[in-house]
Amino acid sequence: MTIQTFPGAMGEPVAFRAALLLYPARYRRERGDEMSAVFADSTARAGRLATAREAFDLGAYGLRVRTGLTSSSLAGRLLAVAAPLVAGAIAGQGLARAAHDALQPSRYSMFRVPHLLGDLPGYFWYVGQVVVPLLLAAAVLAGWWRLARVAAFAVATVGVLGLLWAVAIAYNGWDAFLQSCEATPQLFAGLLVALVPKDLLERPAWRDRVLVAAAAVGGWLVLVAEDFYSSWVLMDGVAAGALLLVPLAALLFTAREWLLPAAAGLAVLALTLSFSLFRLWQVVGGMWRLLPVAGAVLVVLSVAGRLLRRGADGAGGGRSLA
Repeated sequence: MTIQTFPGAMGEPVAFRAALLLYPARYRRERGDEMSAVFADSTARAGRLATAREAFDLGAYGLRVRTGLTSSSLAGRLLAVAAPLVAGAIAGQGLARAAHDALQPSRYSMFRVPHLLGDLPGYFWYVGQVVVPLLLAAAVLAGWWRLARVAAFAVATVGVLGLLWAVAIAYNGWDAFLQSCEATPQLFAGLLVALVPKDLLERPAWRDRVLVAAAAVGGWLVLVAEDFYSSWVLMDGVAAGALLLVPLAALLFTAREWLLPAAAGLAVLALTLSFSLFRLWQVVGGMWRLLPVAGAVLVVLSVAGRLLRRGADGAGGGRSLA
């Protein structure tokens, strides 16, 4: 088999060199030769598809190294702990939406058959945001992580479709932002679970199943607190600030490696981030007034995190099991 190479690249395949570019420069300098030898050995008798898959896996890990989402990193371990909570929270939110619309059916309720062709995209997105997260939660409860990863990407895809639908039906930018707040939780939750390092995914214990159930209740309560994205709560800046700042503050526990409370904050933040920002935007009177406030909050949290990290004595309170 002939593999296309860069001219003068000592026979290294294009696929390998492209994947290697995704790694940080220092990582390439220190381990490039070793990785080249391993890649050449593992693909010596492989076909084009197997070589491409090997290069894809190599490049994907390079992105993990560059973003700090490896199994040995704090961020990777935080995602592993958060996975059951995120899966339960997004499933609970879907169940809350289904229960709410069963009592007060909306135009795209899964309990109503669409009568117009133009309603079909909204209907399928609505059903997807209820059903697909339940599949994700069930896979996490059973410890079927391969299925859970597929379901996580499906949840994120539902979120993307919801964003496109929000833009399509919106009257203006304000309305598009409001409509998209119902889709971004699926996008964020799906990505958070999909990005968990594979070697940190273990079969869940009873405690993890309890966390999934508790998170489902929490996801339900969060949607109730947001009044199902009702315009009646848009000017409630106190509640919006609490649903944003409390989970952000919980992330500071990562400075002491207390991962469970930080993971709970991350799960809540995936549900509340966009709608809380939208509500605060309404309260302060515009995006340009909101940006300085958001910047100040981020600076305070960053300084607090550094101080906590500096004062940490190495004690850890988190778990890698997800």
